[in-house]
Amino acid sequence: MGSALLASWHNKTTFSFTVVDPNNYKQIKKKYAKKVSTFKTIDEIKNINKFNIIVFAIKPQIARQVIIKFNAISNKNVLFISIMAGKKFNFFDKYFKAKQKIIRVMPNMPALVEKGMSCLVSNKAASRKNKKITKELFEIIGKTLWLKNESELDKITAISGSGPGYYFIFIEYLESIAKELGFTSIIAKQLVYQTALGSIELLLKDKRSAKELKESIVVKGGTTEAAINIFEKKSQFKNIIRNAIKAAYYRSIKLGKN
Repeated sequence: MGSALLASWHNKTTFSFTVVDPNNYKQIKKKYAKKVSTFKTIDEIKNINKFNIIVFAIKPQIARQVIIKFNAISNKNVLFISIMAGKKFNFFDKYFKAKQKIIRVMPNMPALVEKGMSCLVSNKAASRKNKKITKELFEIIGKTLWLKNESELDKITAISGSGPGYYFIFIEYLESIAKELGFTSIIAKQLVYQTALGSIELLLKDKRSAKELKESIVVKGGTTEAAINIFEKKSQFKNIIRNAIKAAYYRSIKLGKN
């Protein structure tokens, strides 16, 4: 996700960037010859107080060892943006010596093609100016939605944050079964991808809901009805989806407790 943000922000803003990446710093340096400084470790940066915005695009499992590197920061105007799942404002408060301006964001994978969904929530220290610049940055990679309560972010993580994976697995299975029916990989891919794309475009442009559109295509005794009846038998499919989303939601909560 950090790579997706950097690619879009590098191309569509006038900001200069400093990137710390222990594994890919050489590749990043080679790719971005201008406006981007790269380092292997945070310790290599001579003055961490020089930044206006610091973005934590890291795995929550390594959050503590990274955040603690910034606990001595004295720049009161710096804005911290975190795209880590689970790690709440009180987590940062434990490692920062003073109350910092923090905005948590949950983007998702379509940010790679600037079609992402990013949900944002700020702590009380963040200013209107902080919120404005953060909104502008994340609108570059798609749509944004501000949340009132931090607790909603765990739910967002389970829906839109992890959501692309749910669509991908359904498409993966649909494509696989199309090949089982005898279609080549190329044809199966074309059939499934265009059907998915067209269905979403129809949802966006038609005034009817997903349920209404589903019911409009189901003809008594028809092929779609035969398939839908299997999906909806004893609500098994809905229950699978519910259980999967709850698993993601509970994992997000758990990550916040570590």
